[in-house]
Parts: sequence; structure tokens; C-alpha cells
Amino acid sequence: MAREADLVSPKLVVGLGNPGTRYEKTRHNIGRRAVEALGRHSKTSWNESKSLRAVWKALEQADSSLLLAVPDCFMNESGAPVKRLVEHFKIDFKSSLLVVMDDAALPFGQLRLRLSGSDGGHRGLRSIEQALKSREYARLRVGIGPPEPTKTPLEKYVLEPFTASEERKLKAEVLERGAHCCLLWATEGPEKAMNETNKPHS
Repeated sequence: MAREADLVSPKLVVGLGNPGTRYEKTRHNIGRRAVEALGRHSKTSWNESKSLRAVWKALEQADSSLLLAVPDCFMNESGAPVKRLVEHFKIDFKSSLLVVMDDAALPFGQLRLRLSGSDGGHRGLRSIEQALKSREYARLRVGIGPPEPTKTPLEKYVLEPFTASEERKLKAEVLERGAHCCLLWATEGPEKAMNETNKPHS
């Protein structure tokens, strides 16, 4: 297990979602799943922390210290654990925090990386903005596609599971593209990550 004292000026990637098996494969959890996919690239263990209200791990990288975390709370409560993680690990959130989350305004599987911005109606981002008192942190939006007009309210749609074909595509490439973007942001810098990430994929 990584010792906290060994983590020097780390970067932090946080995947948003809801805890528990009931929500594990719902659309709202795609950010959490992308960060968990990145975590599978490392043999280091996940650490549960009640005080941080999150599960975190250190990702072994030769040229950087990278922390991955998923809050152990519901989406609209994400701000408190993110703030605790930032303070505990002494993260400069304006340059060294990346939040990964779902976006119903983007086509399914499309990624969009931004270094700041509004919450866009996303309750997880809204909670983080309120906790940090700032919009100045990077966020990676992962498209889940919009609900069919007039059929499913957005609040219900994001808590539905992906279709079988969407789940296959997630496992085949979407989650790994999200994980790759996070790693690129941490190791190569935000500009290179945005140049590679912010382009449509079929």
C-alpha cells in the first residue's frame, strides 16, 4: 500500500457516481467507472477512508504522482469528499484536480475535457463548486446521450442502466478512452489531453 508521505505534489482524478451495486452500471456512474478502469492499470490497492468519505489509490507512474478517488456518497453530495481529498493531499485544485462525470448533452461515448466552466445542471459538479467555492478545476465529461424527448425525465434516465449494445461499447473502448484521457492529462498536460480528447468518435 502506498504511503501518503510518499506522494509529492500529486494530481487527483475523481470519478463521480453513486455507491452500491444498485447503481453500479447506471448512466450516472460512467465517470466513476472510467476512473476505476484507469485504476485497473495499477497493482496498487484501493484504500477505504471513512474520514475522507472516499475510496482512493495511488497510481504507479514513473514521472508523476497520481491519485485516483471515487467518493463514497451519492452524486449530489460529491462536494464534501472532494474538498476533503483536496485538503488532505494538498492538491492545488485549479491545476491538479480532474473530475470525471456523465453528460447527457453529449452523444454516447463522446468525451469533452475542459479546464473550468459551469456545472451545466449537473448536481455533482454543482456540489463540488459549492464546496470549493470555485469553478476553476478541470472536468472530463463522458457522453451518455440524451433521453428520448418527452419520454423519460432526465432524473430518471441517468439512473437507468445502459442498453446491452451500449454496455458492450463501454467495455470495448469508451471507458478505456476515458481512462487514457485522465492519464494523458496527468502525465502530458491539459493542452495535449484536450487536443487528443475533444474530437468526436463514432
